[in-house]
Amino acid sequence: MLEAPIQRLSRIAPMGRERIIQLASEVRERHDPRNIERAAIEQDIVLVRSAGALGRDAGFAYIEYVRRPELVESLSHPERPILVWGGWRREPLYSIVINTNSGIPEAEVFWHEWYHLFHSPHDIQRSERFEHRYSTDGVPHNQEERRADEFAAAVLVPTVANCATIFDIIEQFGVSERLAEKAMKLYSTNPQ
Repeated sequence: MLEAPIQRLSRIAPMGRERIIQLASEVRERHDPRNIERAAIEQDIVLVRSAGALGRDAGFAYIEYVRRPELVESLSHPERPILVWGGWRREPLYSIVINTNSGIPEAEVFWHEWYHLFHSPHDIQRSERFEHRYSTDGVPHNQEERRADEFAAAVLVPTVANCATIFDIIEQFGVSERLAEKAMKLYSTNPQ
């Protein structure tokens, strides 16, 4: 299920907290959540770190579709594929950009954006035209932001069993106070 590249999902119902926790568990089985470079390589994600504005947006996920030439195997020289004249394939190029000046740990930003990249409806993630529409248009966007935060919390904080406060979570798992609060709330509503 986590094999890259992951195709666009067409879901009617949004992902619930139980499914978010399950998906995070699958991610932890496959990847070291702290080694985001390795996770990006294994899933063909272009990981970009850029020094953006201080304290501003922590990052974003982006899918660009590129055209690659169509190649077929050569019968006489299998090691050298043959270019098909006029043949192209449309392939997604997955990218996650992290603002290194945001003040948020990179792993938190990566897993938040990873969720958007593969599990958010692509038309909800951006709401640039929000001010020109009814106020309820922002609701799906805010819900997806909450789900992405919960996913990042579930990936980086597998359990809060030995943690009495958010400061215990911060100390044990090395996450921000904001993500520790999300983890505490996530696991208090869905005990593990």
